[in-house]
Order: sequence, then C-alpha cells, then structure tokens
Amino acid sequence: MGFLENVRLALTALRANKMRAFLTMLGIIIGISSVITITTIGNSIRKTLSNTFNMFGMNSFYAYLTVKDDLTEEEYESFDWSYTDEDLISADMVQELLDTYPGQFKVSLTSTSDKVEIENSIDQTINGYLYGVTDGAEDELKLDMVDGRFINWRDHREQKHTVVVSDIFVNQYFINDENPIGKTIELSLTKNGITQNFTIVGVYEYDETKLGRFDPGTKEIEKETPFFIPYGTSQKLTGQTEQSYEELYILWNTDMGMESAEKNLTEFFENQYTTNKYWQIELGNQQELLDIIDMVINVVTIAISIIAAISLIVGGVGVMNIMLVSIVERTKEIGIRKALGAKNSSIRIQFVTEAIIICLIGGIIGILLGMGSGMLIGYIVKAIMSAPEMEEYVGIISISVEPSIPAILISIFFSMLIGVFFGYYPANKAAKMNPIDALRYD
Repeated sequence: MGFLENVRLALTALRANKMRAFLTMLGIIIGISSVITITTIGNSIRKTLSNTFNMFGMNSFYAYLTVKDDLTEEEYESFDWSYTDEDLISADMVQELLDTYPGQFKVSLTSTSDKVEIENSIDQTINGYLYGVTDGAEDELKLDMVDGRFINWRDHREQKHTVVVSDIFVNQYFINDENPIGKTIELSLTKNGITQNFTIVGVYEYDETKLGRFDPGTKEIEKETPFFIPYGTSQKLTGQTEQSYEELYILWNTDMGMESAEKNLTEFFENQYTTNKYWQIELGNQQELLDIIDMVINVVTIAISIIAAISLIVGGVGVMNIMLVSIVERTKEIGIRKALGAKNSSIRIQFVTEAIIICLIGGIIGILLGMGSGMLIGYIVKAIMSAPEMEEYVGIISISVEPSIPAILISIFFSMLIGVFFGYYPANKAAKMNPIDALRYD
C-alpha cells in the first residue's frame, strides 16, 4: 500500500472519530502553540531592541582610556593609576585620525548645556539651551537639517562663532519669514552673563521624539530648543582650555563595515600609544551590548520553550493511548487485512502514518494559534504604546512583531517526530497480531 493510501486511511479514521481525534491533538496543540508564542515574543523583543538601537546609531564606537593588559606583575603593583595630559586623546590625534581616513569617521564631542536667552524684534524673550558639539553630533542625535549645514570640525578647531538653530526658533525670532542662514544673532549666557554674536549656518527640524516633548498647551514663543555651537567655542566661552579627552564617541561611515572600521581605529590608536608604557585606547560598541542582550533573550526563550515543550510529551502519551484504543477497536480490520496478505510492515506503516497525521495536524493548528497569540500580544503592546502617557516613547521604541521561522520549522519536525516515537509502539503491536486471533476477537 502506497504512502497516499495510508494518508487517506488515516484521514478516514480521524473523520470517523472527530472529537476523540481533536482531544488527542489537544496536548500537541497546547505544547506547540506555547512554544511558538514564547519564541514569537522573544524574537519580537530582539527585533524591537535592534530597531531601537539602530535608531540611535549602531555605527559608533566609544574610544576610552584604559590600562594596558600586558603589564607585568611588578608594573601592575607599582602603577598608581594616574594619568597625565600626554596620556589622553589629544585634539591633534583626533585631527590625524580624520586626515588619515578622510570621510570615514566623525567624532562627536558634546559639552554640558548652558541656558541662553535672546530677544526678537518685538521684544519677546526667547529661551533655549546652548550645546557645544562637533560634526558627529548630527548623526548621533539623528538631526534632520532643513536648511544650511551643521557644525563641522573646522568650526570646532578654529572656535568659530557659528550656530545651528531649530525651525521653532526661526518662527519665534524671524517674524517676517526672513531667510535665517547668514544672519547674526546675539545670545546671552545666563550662567556667566556673557553675550556673544553668532552667525546662523543651519536650521534643523525639531523632533519631539528625539529632543523632548513640550508640555501640552505650551505657547510657541515659550518653547525652549537647543542651540548648537562648535565644541571649541563653548570651551572658550566657559573658560575651559581642555584639548584632550579621556573618551571619544566616534561614528563611522555606514558604507564601511563595522569590522573594517574597528580594524582601522584599533590600528590607529595602537600606533599612537605604542610608546605609552601604561595606557591604551579600548573600543566599545553598542553592538556588543545588543549581542549580550540578544544572548540573554535567547537563553531565557530556550529555557521557557523547553518547559513549555514538556506538554508535548504529555500530548505524545495521549497519542499513544488513543492509538492503542484504536487498535483494539480495529482488531478485526487488522485480522482481515493480514488474512488477505498484508505484511507486518504495511500494518505498522499504516498506524505510524495515522499517528504522524494526528500530530502534524495538531502541530499546524498549534503553530497558527501560537503565531496568532504572539502577534496579538504584540498588537496589545502597540496599543499600550499609543496611549497619551506613552507618546514620548513612540518615536524611540520601534516595536516589531515577528514569528521565529526556525521555531516554526522545528515545531513541524518535532510534531512529526512525536508521531513516529509515540505511534511506533501501538503500530508494532498491531503488526504482530495473529490474524486468526484477530478475526476471532469480539
């Protein structure tokens, strides 16, 4: 008897006892759906975190000063853990990095904010916050320029009085829809009372999801937005002469892979610190943090999935039990088939196929239920995130609901394996029946 004929007989037997077949599948359905739900949630959390991290820029490294790991025991014990300006990353070193790899890297330096105020032509006071930045801040903050350009490295090195303002500030200050690019504005620093002129070189779009939401009902003139000036200029205004750094935030061009970027940076800093006895530059990346989180999620997902899969064993025992009952009920049928010349292997394959069909149908139903419940949970989370009190996180957290394809394929295979494993014993028992005893069974 061929495979298709065995499948037809199995489906016929299931249709003859629909309720019993469904109850037999129930354990498989519950087990598979639990595993798929858990893996869908785990995969969705992983994708959501990845999307959120990517929004804030995965193409970046933290370069920071750390003690060399090849110190001898004597050097390590005598080391006083102090460093000098010569040990730090100098501005000249940064400039050399940018010159060595033109267009490949940007460096983001950010000074602490200082509150500023300015009056427009109708004597309205506009408040904001002054940040000293370098060109890498544009990518780090994911700013969208609507006019002009952002602060560049030359502005920082030459301590130019250039400023990038928000589109909100343009509406607050330029009453007559003037073009702000090239205009000079006078900013007063409230902390030290210094007033300085700055030339507007760019306008960015203020995005509340990235830069902070305003309280409901805030008037346009009362909205406080950041002013970005060169990092070197902000250092000069606050009386700081720092030209070296313990750590840097370095972004690489996305046209270059992370491995190439890391290799270039590692080689550059190794060459710079070859003669330094105690200190070196270490590189850290957000991808490393994401990999750790991903590993933890995988471990938790697998552990919970294994616990949920225990119910599959219960389902398998149920399949074996029902198959034994079915064999008893169909003893005469088995006797007739054997009397007509059916081989033991044919009887065995018939009942194994029936067990596999039961488990496979249960597995498919479980997969569909698991995917549905996993996606339902995802949509519930999305609905919660759309609530008014969660609005500030909507643009930051990018929720992605994705079932795990490997988990689905494994579940299908596993459900068939259960059918073979738990169906073989009843099938083998049926195959070994004596046809005469089977025909006499009442």
